[in-house]
This record gives sequence, C-alpha cells and structure tokens, in this order.
Amino acid sequence: MNKKMILSAGLAAVIAAVSTASASAAQLTESNRSGQTEVTARIEGADPGEVSYIIEIPDVVDFGMLTRPDVDDEDSYKNVEYTVEAAEINNLDPNNQQISVYVRDQNATVDGDQHFYITNKADSSKKFFYNVFDCEEGSITNSTDNIDSNTMTSAAGYYLTGFTAEGESLTGTLRLNQVQLYPHDLKDIVGDYSGYMVFYSMIEDK
Repeated sequence: MNKKMILSAGLAAVIAAVSTASASAAQLTESNRSGQTEVTARIEGADPGEVSYIIEIPDVVDFGMLTRPDVDDEDSYKNVEYTVEAAEINNLDPNNQQISVYVRDQNATVDGDQHFYITNKADSSKKFFYNVFDCEEGSITNSTDNIDSNTMTSAAGYYLTGFTAEGESLTGTLRLNQVQLYPHDLKDIVGDYSGYMVFYSMIEDK
C-alpha cells in the first residue's frame, strides 16, 4: 500500500552545499587587486531540541467491488483495513506529550454533515457512507463503536490516536454496509466511487 507522510513544521536542520565559484566571478588584476566572493548556505527545519515528526498515512484504501445484497434487512459489510504509523519522532516528552492524529471526511464540518462518504465520480448526487474504526477488522464486535458514532467537535476531525514513540502504529478498519445499495437499480448506480479522508496531526499535552 502506498503511503503519504504528514511532516511536522520543522525537521532536522539541513545545511545546503557551499559554492564559491561562478561563471561571473570577479577578476583580480594589477589595477584591481581586491575582490569579494559571496559564500552562501541554507538551513531549514527545527531548532535543536524542538519536537519534529513524520506520520505515514495511507495513499489509497480500496473497498474493491461492491455487491448489492439479496435482501434489504440483512447487514452486508465490506471491510478494509488501513494503517497509520509514526515513522519518526524526535525530542518528544512521552510522559507529557503525544502526536495526536485526527481524521474527517473531506466535506465534513462541525456544524454540518459529519459522515464519511464515497461519491460517484460521474454524478455527485450518488454517494454511500462508510464508518471508520480505530481497530483491526478481527477486533470489531457488535458492541464496538466506530469513531464517527461520536460528534465531531473539532475542525481537525475525529480523534483517531496518539503516538509517543517512533515505530508506533495503528491499524484500523473502514466498513461499508452494502445494504445501502439494495434500494437502487444497479444500472442507476454503476461507476467508480471515491472520497477523501483528511488526516490532521498536532503535538498535544496528554
């Protein structure tokens, strides 16, 4: 699975190479005995001791082919797992701080619709919702709450997890109930569907 990275505002300092020669270098002659050369460098990233991190998120999570169930009163779940990982964490105080990761649908707002959707690429009026779990598929039971069963109170999204050490990861599950397809004539809903989960990270106190 391809992954994307969420980078902190500062990474480890990087110093660019120094160059002292150019095609327009000054020339020294008997009548012009002195000249000057600019010496340059570049520094990017965090000050020593500043917290920095890289969180890897999925590039694509694919439900694959969806199937309309034969009856309209039976759940027909399609599950697919995803992983979020702390690829790098520097200078974090694990006793008092964490890298919090939040997630929401691309169109979700605190005051509006907060569901996660995939939408027909050719007709945005056709869409189906899915749920987001913060656990593996095998751990989901009838009593397991999805994170979007709560109310999203922050523009950052629903709280997903918190990391305190490099190498920590969370494997969660996206679940779509295919019973949503039952009321529709298949010829009316055929096509490719997609949507975006928006991840957000921040350093927070525990």
